[in-house]
Amino acid sequence: MQSFEIKTLIDITQTGQTKFKSKDRMLINQQANWNTFFQVLSMRVNPEFETWPTVEKCKVDDLGFGTKHKGQHNVWTFRLGIERDYALSEDTLKVDFDLVPVIKGLSETILNNNDARMLIWLLRGTKMN
Repeated sequence: MQSFEIKTLIDITQTGQTKFKSKDRMLINQQANWNTFFQVLSMRVNPEFETWPTVEKCKVDDLGFGTKHKGQHNVWTFRLGIERDYALSEDTLKVDFDLVPVIKGLSETILNNNDARMLIWLLRGTKMN
């Protein structure tokens, strides 16, 4: 089994809240981003989550998010395993998540002025073994 550590600058906090369980739009939208992430990922592999997303503010200069995002930002990190070796890579993540819309304006700290239908996921996947 391959393990990956996924890092993203998009708020994918898993709250478990939906419009049927809560009136808090932020919690609902955070869960919606998580659901979108999970659904896109699941089109290629059946992920087994080793850890759920946690968020921490850290310096992103050397995390591989490109030159546009520097300094201190909120970074969501988690680990997952996949059964099939080589079914997932950083390149396939970039292709799969390109142009998938996200809900912005939650607790992410990056500025993203792109049109909602053009937002991309800023992901960094690192093979762990």
